[in-house]
Amino acid sequence: MPTPFLNAPSSSPEIVPFIADSAADAARQVRERLGPEAVVVQVRPVETGTRGWFGKKPRPRIEVLAYRPEPVSVKEATADTSMRLDVVAGDAPAETDPLPRPQERDPVPETRAKDSTGTPEGMTVEPSEETEPVAPRSGGGTWRAGGLLEASGLLPQEAQRIVDRLRRDHGDVPPGAMMDELVLVKRALRKAWKDASPTAAAGGEVHVLVGAPGAGKTTCLSKWLTQVALGEGRPVRVWRLDGQTANTADALAVYCDVLGVPLARRWGDGDGADAGEMGFVDLPGTNWRDAGAVARVGELLKSLGPVRIHLVLNGAYETTLMLRQVRAFGALAVEDLLVTHLDEEGRWGKLWNLVLGTNYSVRYLSAGQNVPGDFQVATPDALWARQFRG
Repeated sequence: MPTPFLNAPSSSPEIVPFIADSAADAARQVRERLGPEAVVVQVRPVETGTRGWFGKKPRPRIEVLAYRPEPVSVKEATADTSMRLDVVAGDAPAETDPLPRPQERDPVPETRAKDSTGTPEGMTVEPSEETEPVAPRSGGGTWRAGGLLEASGLLPQEAQRIVDRLRRDHGDVPPGAMMDELVLVKRALRKAWKDASPTAAAGGEVHVLVGAPGAGKTTCLSKWLTQVALGEGRPVRVWRLDGQTANTADALAVYCDVLGVPLARRWGDGDGADAGEMGFVDLPGTNWRDAGAVARVGELLKSLGPVRIHLVLNGAYETTLMLRQVRAFGALAVEDLLVTHLDEEGRWGKLWNLVLGTNYSVRYLSAGQNVPGDFQVATPDALWARQFRG
């Protein structure tokens, strides 16, 4: 059985059904009844009315199931995995040979400067408001965090970099209690986190999801557009384009029809998202081992004009394989990462390798094939909460 997301409702909330004529109507009803914190759990098409001998065909409408969550603490909210209404926002063999961090071709112009230890600047470990400073023990001892970090999924070199930083900032002698040592580790990892750039409040942006076959691009796109259409009540437009191969994602067409979202099969002159609107482009998977195939996708993206490009990675793959895909798609102007298939992976700590070992931020975490399903904004607290639960 797939591991459920950490913050699924522990009790049985009251599920309220809504019947609406459109996504905008559904969003309005849910907000008015349950408030902006309401959580949508299912969207499906329904037909209302009856068909008589000479009657018309029943009118297609949308059924939305939602509930009002119980109040949660700030810490719990940061790791929420449900789709909140106020959120803004091929199989391949495993490879085990180590992969160095990209250096010759940095995929993002805004790279992180390195200090003398090879650690990104800004990873200072300082006492936070939520935790008192931790005093080191007076006796001997060595830092134990490295082994735990590796066990949770970090590559040895990334775990060692964290330990080296802790040693530099707090000395060779760690705190007496292991929990105190982990407090310092958590602060260090938080400082290394890079938030994804926000989407434009005024709309007018087009977002393109790229990645290998089977990474879950179309599912991610469907989940994301649901957040925008239902959660934010904003107009959405989708382009389902062919690449080197035909785009056969018929499920996307069905889902767009359910939400009343326009779907085009070709990109024409003057196409793009209007003011207040968000656009999404769905492409077939790209063979990342073929540099020529990646380059041709790059040419296609250039023909679309200004777009924001997001790389989708299968989180159930080995870390070195994900990093190789990051390197391969670095030839494109990728902005950030979306990680999928996390219902198949217990070691969420491995995602820190994407944070520490690349110049990208992580935007969304996705699990399962259901739409809207499990789709949450990536945060350091969300990773930490699941890091030692694999």
